[in-house]
Amino acid sequence: MPLGGPYRYTRAGRGVFHFPLERPWTWALTHHGMWSVFVADTEPARQGAPARRHPLHPPRELMGCWLAIYATRDYEADAVRWLREAHGLEAPAGDVLPAGAYVAVARLAEVSTIGNDSRSFGRDPWWAPRGVGCRGTIAWWLEEIQPLEPLPAAPAKRLTPVDPELMPELRERMRLARDGIWRPEVYAAPAPVPFPAPSRKRAPAPAPPPSPRPRVVDDRPVPPMLANPVQFGLFGGRAAGDGQ
Repeated sequence: MPLGGPYRYTRAGRGVFHFPLERPWTWALTHHGMWSVFVADTEPARQGAPARRHPLHPPRELMGCWLAIYATRDYEADAVRWLREAHGLEAPAGDVLPAGAYVAVARLAEVSTIGNDSRSFGRDPWWAPRGVGCRGTIAWWLEEIQPLEPLPAAPAKRLTPVDPELMPELRERMRLARDGIWRPEVYAAPAPVPFPAPSRKRAPAPAPPPSPRPRVVDDRPVPPMLANPVQFGLFGGRAAGDGQ
């Protein structure tokens, strides 16, 4: 591996090799322009040492060849969080995205490391966008990416040649996609998590109407009437027949 910078392929290869990739990274590659992948092997834990992941360089003879991107049945939760934080993307759920199938073909064009490529310092949105964690230390850069109608296939070992019996169908689906006869399906994203409605201050309950004032009842005894009361007529005059 040269230390001066990324190294590119010098000749276009014709081989097509199986390349497994977890979901939803496959969706980011086929639908949102992701063009870098990061490959690692896991060393199992042993006595006195935990399990460790080792980033990998591709074999020299693989440069310039085609990778058939195979969507595995694994669904990576860390990828969901990274896509949300780095790009504001809500990845479709695992039961929506195709799995166990080839979903794209791309050429392995370039390889670079975090120490010799300025794209790893916040310049490339798919490697290490500012404010978000770096995805890896060795980037495999893809070009001529062609999404295609998912082609079901059995799992295989990474970077082994694609099954020759599948190659005619794979080429045909590449042609249909390249000519625009087949277009990538739009996968529904999950509904956003509902946020609690803002609390509204309740209007104060109306004050109860004032209680009516108690009526003042004069229960004093009525004074006795006069012995000879004066009778008035209907309109205030003295009544007829009162002797006056």
